[in-house]
Amino acid sequence: MNAKTKKTLLISTIIVLLVVNISALSTIIYNKKVHAKKQDKISNVQDEIRKQGMRRFFQEELNLSEEQFHEFKIINTKYSQDSRKIAFQMRKKRYEMMKEIAKKNPNSGNLDQIALDIGSLHYDLKKLTINHFMELKDICNEEQQEILHKMFIQMLSVQDGERMERRHKRKNKDEHGKYRQQRNIKGSD
Repeated sequence: MNAKTKKTLLISTIIVLLVVNISALSTIIYNKKVHAKKQDKISNVQDEIRKQGMRRFFQEELNLSEEQFHEFKIINTKYSQDSRKIAFQMRKKRYEMMKEIAKKNPNSGNLDQIALDIGSLHYDLKKLTINHFMELKDICNEEQQEILHKMFIQMLSVQDGERMERRHKRKNKDEHGKYRQQRNIKGSD
C-alpha cells in the first residue's frame, strides 16, 4: 500500500469515527432532553395532586358533576380504608417473617406460610385496586373514561419511573460502594 492510499484510508477512518461520535453524542443529548421533559410533566402532575388533593384533582381533570363527585368520594374513601387495612396486614406479615428469619433456627414451614399469606394479601390488594378503578370508570361518561384511562396510564408511568429511578440510584450506590471496598482492600495490601 502506498503512502497516498494509507493517508486516504486514515482520513476516511477519522471522518467515520467523528460522524459516529457526533451521532452518539446527539442521541445521548436528545434522550436526556426527552427524559427531562417527561420528568417535568410527571412532577407537575404530582405537584397538582399535592396542592389540590387527589379528589379535587380527579374532579377537575375529569370534569365530574356534583353527583359524580359525591359517588367518587364514597368509592375513594372505601378504597382508602380497605387498602390501608390490607397494607397494615402485609406489614405485620413482613415483620413476622423478619422475626422468624432472625431466630437461631428459623422454621421454613412458618416462612413458607408467611410468604403465602403475603402473596395472598398482595393479590387481595391488586383485586381491590382493579375493582376500585372499575367503579371509578362506571361513574364516568365515555369522554371522561378516555381521560381516566390516560390518567391511569400516567399514574403507572409515574410509579414505574420512580421505581426505575430508585433502582438506578441503588445500582449507582452499590457500584460506588464496591469501588470503595475495592480501594480499601487494595489500600490494606
